[in-house]
Amino acid sequence: MKRILFVICAINVVVHCLAQDVERKLAYDNYLKYSTHAMTVKDAEKEASIKKYREYFNKTPYRYAQLAKDMKMSSRECYALLGDDGQFTDLLQQEMKIADEKMLLSKYTAQSDVIAKVVSEAINRLWKIADAYRLGEMKENDVLVDKFYKAIIHYGNLETGRNNAAPRFHASCFLIPTAAVNIYFSLLKQMDEAEAGKSNNPLLKDACLILKEVALQCWTQPLRNDSTDKNVVQIERFRNHVWWVGGNALAYRSLLPTAFMYKSIPMIDLLAEVCQRGISQTSQATYYESFWTEGFTADGAGWGHGKQCLIWGYPIDGGNNALNMMVMLQGSPWEKKLTQENKETLINFFSGGNWYYYKGNQLPCLDRYSSVYGGGSGMIPSLGLAKSLMKDWKSSFTTPEQLEITQFILEANNKAINMPQFEAGVYSGTRWFFNNDDLMKKNRDYHIMVNMASNRCDGIESAINFADCYNFFNNDGMTLFQRNGTEYRKVYGGWDVTASPGVTAREGMDNIKPVTNWRGYSSKFNFAGAATAGGENAVAGFVFEKMNGSDREDVNDKGNNKGENECVFGVQAHKAYFMLGDYMIALGAGVSNLRPELDGTIRTTIDQTAKENDVVVLNNGSWQKVKPGVQSFFDKGQAVWVKQQDKFAYTVLPEYSKAAYFVCETKKADWLKINKTNSSVKNLPDSVNIFRLWIDHGQEVKDDTYGYVVYCGKDNPDNKLPFAVLQNDTLIQAVKSLDENNYQAVFYKGNTTLNKQGVTITVSDPCIVQIELIGNGFVASVQDPQMNKDLKQITVALGNKSFVFEMPQGKLAGKPVVKKLNF
Repeated sequence: MKRILFVICAINVVVHCLAQDVERKLAYDNYLKYSTHAMTVKDAEKEASIKKYREYFNKTPYRYAQLAKDMKMSSRECYALLGDDGQFTDLLQQEMKIADEKMLLSKYTAQSDVIAKVVSEAINRLWKIADAYRLGEMKENDVLVDKFYKAIIHYGNLETGRNNAAPRFHASCFLIPTAAVNIYFSLLKQMDEAEAGKSNNPLLKDACLILKEVALQCWTQPLRNDSTDKNVVQIERFRNHVWWVGGNALAYRSLLPTAFMYKSIPMIDLLAEVCQRGISQTSQATYYESFWTEGFTADGAGWGHGKQCLIWGYPIDGGNNALNMMVMLQGSPWEKKLTQENKETLINFFSGGNWYYYKGNQLPCLDRYSSVYGGGSGMIPSLGLAKSLMKDWKSSFTTPEQLEITQFILEANNKAINMPQFEAGVYSGTRWFFNNDDLMKKNRDYHIMVNMASNRCDGIESAINFADCYNFFNNDGMTLFQRNGTEYRKVYGGWDVTASPGVTAREGMDNIKPVTNWRGYSSKFNFAGAATAGGENAVAGFVFEKMNGSDREDVNDKGNNKGENECVFGVQAHKAYFMLGDYMIALGAGVSNLRPELDGTIRTTIDQTAKENDVVVLNNGSWQKVKPGVQSFFDKGQAVWVKQQDKFAYTVLPEYSKAAYFVCETKKADWLKINKTNSSVKNLPDSVNIFRLWIDHGQEVKDDTYGYVVYCGKDNPDNKLPFAVLQNDTLIQAVKSLDENNYQAVFYKGNTTLNKQGVTITVSDPCIVQIELIGNGFVASVQDPQMNKDLKQITVALGNKSFVFEMPQGKLAGKPVVKKLNF
């Protein structure tokens, strides 16, 4: 008993000491300021509405699912563990450690997280008890006694007494404030009495105060270390910071009920504005002017955690919760209508997002949970967003818009989104996502994704404790070929990430140490683009040398990766992709190992996919099963076709690829190594069957090339390739179809001329060009791969005739320009 009393005293002493700390004082001053400020803004209509909302939150807990998810004990089990001193008896040992090691004073995240874990568990238990009282399952005289209020005060002080030097994130701004605000509204009658000065119980008054202070953390934590920390009720609080935009701003914080908890008209005014303005578009060209620096992007995709293509998480979460709050405010003085920008943003996202989903599966390698076995399957995540619009906002849309959203919902429910009545490039065909460096091809038979990199975008994040650990190569030109959408996810447990499809990298996964990197890896170069008119043909290219996104000066959350994994750096290449009908041609030039002293050969992987069917090779005019072991693509000096039945066929271009191989292999699967989340997945396969194909450049390679072809049709590839490579070097990479109906080129320099095999094209600036026969006329698609804001037009000369292409400005900068040519 003496030991317990010592712990209580020790913790109280530490909390008291920290109350003198500037940061702790700032938190308390904020509480007083917003409590006082709320009373100074008068509006009879809004005040009457606030009273109704407070009653609503008493009957309808906010983010109620958190309680069911995080609290498995019953309310009576929780109450039985609560001692008379206001501490849970089974948490005492952990609290002793907090006191003994003076963790409240610590500036280190690991120790701060120990406190967060204890407070999170305790406050969820208190919410469970309060909720049981609200529901009438436990009587007031049995629950609302001194030890219950003492517990609120004790664990509230434990939370607010933490050192802010270690950023206080998930628990402090999401979980704990949610529990606090729900405890408050569960006890609304008692809280009203305390605030009106009608209660004689000092413990109730103090509990009310600390609940409001803790709930306010959803507005105050983590600190931004800028002027908004001194006044969180301003629009700039919810702009220009990764923790305060998109999903992190609106989805996981209990902002709205906290505003009603404070009876704060300014808080609610602000949230109504943030919700409406947050459903808008950002882009590379308007990054510093757009309302949010992440969220829905103008190309139809989305950003999260910076400029990462985390399309299914933060953009949807932020948009969904903005709409949810706007729905909650309907019929009140804070009601907002959907603006034209709101509507355009959402419909653009339905069409754009559909390219990142195929036959019931989210595309892999685009988030930090790609290597979770069986993950990503199910309905498209934007379906809920579409349904909510038709439920709550249908009258805001025109009849054609309603029909589009309704059909999207119908096809999404069937897990096959084609929307054939729309022109090519909207829901199917080919599409360049100019804010995300992604070229997609999508039709009923197959899906191709080319995920490129530039220094304009972030890579995909890794997190070693709870998410993918090996997101090192996702944006290095990763090229995925899928017929059913599961070809890669099912074999990640045995993947060699240094052999990621389409990637040119130094081999050796065993040499890579998993790290937490919140900015991922991108390219040092500002060159990545694609040209397409939206049909079946497209061309793309980029200049690649890996850089660590965390090395950027503007990054405020880096992880623990600095100086790690030198082996993944130091490879350079110009990489281009040509989609002609059912063929995709990949060309590489300038392939160089800038760090030849490091172990490992440099290789370009053609594919590393699930082996689901027989693999056959075309030999002497007939398809024969492949032999076991590593096999060469060359037979008597001639390149062969290799095909997985009912999947894709592959060959290499001998003039550009000196050594190329393929193998069918069974690999031991280590699912927990790549993502610890797999520990909760049942029936993990112990091994996986993989079909892998690659080009070997050697270790001391300089200015090498490669060329390979993937045939995606359901029949066999033509005996003769229906195209010719015109040029493949670091100035130009170009291909034409043999029927002269399509010409595609990547120009890495301006004032450059392609003059090969009767084709003459001159460009004024670096650009990507496609000229194709559509109907009875030629159409040109031209794109600026550097997204140069000062470049207003590009001139393309075909033979002796010149054409001027006006480059899109503003949020559409980077989009291909499509123009009919009049010869």
